[in-house]
Amino acid sequence: MFNPFEDLQLRLIRVEALLLELQSITITPALPDKQFGGVELAMQITGLAKSTIYNLVSEGRIPHMKRGKKLYFSRADLQAWIEDGKQKTLQELETEIERHLSEDTDPSATQKH
Repeated sequence: MFNPFEDLQLRLIRVEALLLELQSITITPALPDKQFGGVELAMQITGLAKSTIYNLVSEGRIPHMKRGKKLYFSRADLQAWIEDGKQKTLQELETEIERHLSEDTDPSATQKH
């Protein structure tokens, strides 16, 4: 005859084993983000390949610093550089156009010669 308590006991043993396994895993504390780093930091933040990073540096199109032969990147500068590439939404463009049109039709905004 089926004994439901045996099934429960087996499940409890498995749960205990899993808990012991989880307790044995050491969790390393998160290290504070580096504020400056090399090409690896730029690759991590931008998701771009190393060769692309070097091309952007040589074209002067990505914020960087150079000390001797070593390249340095600022996390904050790279994040701002990415945000500068944000495309405006249709609504943002329409609002901007309306603002410019209202400035052009505003008689007080025109200069008299």
